[in-house]
Amino acid sequence: MSRAYKIALIRKSRSSLPVYMDLEKLSDRELDEQVIALIQRMRANESSVIARMVLRQPTFSLN
Repeated sequence: MSRAYKIALIRKSRSSLPVYMDLEKLSDRELDEQVIALIQRMRANESSVIARMVLRQPTFSLN
């Protein structure tokens, strides 16, 4: 990922990081750490949603 894409990803996320830090001044390593943390939070949120999903028997329609 490019540096600009990582910054845009963090800005579009619900993270409060852009409020407290100037993302342009972060080093590449700090930026990578923030993106990895963001992706891990996204995965954790998705796994809890998937775990609560009701499994249904597959059906089809003859319409």
